[in-house]
Amino acid sequence: MVIEREANPGELCTCGRDAVTVYSFSGRGEMGWCGLSSALPPVVPCRFCGSDEAHRTAWGDLEKCPRYQLVPAGEMEK
Repeated sequence: MVIEREANPGELCTCGRDAVTVYSFSGRGEMGWCGLSSALPPVVPCRFCGSDEAHRTAWGDLEKCPRYQLVPAGEMEK
């Protein structure tokens, strides 16, 4: 089951931009979506691991960083 909700401030898309929607997947956690990630390249350097290159699958498609977090450590609102 997938549950959709409006993103809270500080929650990020897998591309590194601010999320507008968050999807909750049963047993797989939450993932943010900005609405632009399929039309624009990801933010570089990567906000999750610092890589200077976009993450790609073995066949060359863009993919999320293996260190992706909905709210990266150290970026929580106080």
